[in-house]
Amino acid sequence: MTTTVATTAAELLQRAGLAAAQALPFAEQVTPTAGPSPTELHKAVLVPFTGAATGELVLMVDAQTLAGLAPGAVEAQGIAVALGPAVDAIMSAVGTVHPGVPQEIDPRLAANRAGAHPDSASLTLTGATEVRAALAIGLDPAPAEPAGGRSPLAGDRLDLLRGVEMQASAELGRARMTINELLSLRTGAVIELDRAAGDPADLFVNGRLIARGEVVVVDENYALRITQIVSGESER
Repeated sequence: MTTTVATTAAELLQRAGLAAAQALPFAEQVTPTAGPSPTELHKAVLVPFTGAATGELVLMVDAQTLAGLAPGAVEAQGIAVALGPAVDAIMSAVGTVHPGVPQEIDPRLAANRAGAHPDSASLTLTGATEVRAALAIGLDPAPAEPAGGRSPLAGDRLDLLRGVEMQASAELGRARMTINELLSLRTGAVIELDRAAGDPADLFVNGRLIARGEVVVVDENYALRITQIVSGESER
């Protein structure tokens, strides 16, 4: 089901908090409460996102909540992957946005990272006596419409990137695998992705979706023919 994205960080955070309370493996009932995020929580991940809203989401959890994850998940996969299902549920609740690659971040810096955006909000998920997790969202302003009502072309905005060195990657699709499935891979194994044959591939720059296209072969090398430039307002 597709939902409409709210316009402020506080509205997005309300949805995210309710989703986090259901998705994280809390050992007790927690209550979302608006307020500053504590810095003493055990681990934190940062998730950039684009789409109907552009910004960053920070999820922080305590040691007890981490212990509720699958045994050995954090050690084997890392905190960003171990919290992936919870992050997916939270981002789905936020609305029509496209999350980038989650990355681990120092909890002491996490709240400051989200708070550096022009519009930001944070909340805690508190149990009977202790804060078990916290969320923070920072939003960037929507691009201003130029005089005369003409919207800038997405290609014109990309001209600002000329001469800047960044990491670009093309994504055919994604698959979620257990550790056992990963260890059982052998030559010739087939991994099913979440894309149908013929669907466009995504082009990410520094973890942000900027374009879509079709995979082609040029001089015996794979290439991506761009078919759509993704603006800040585009939906997946």
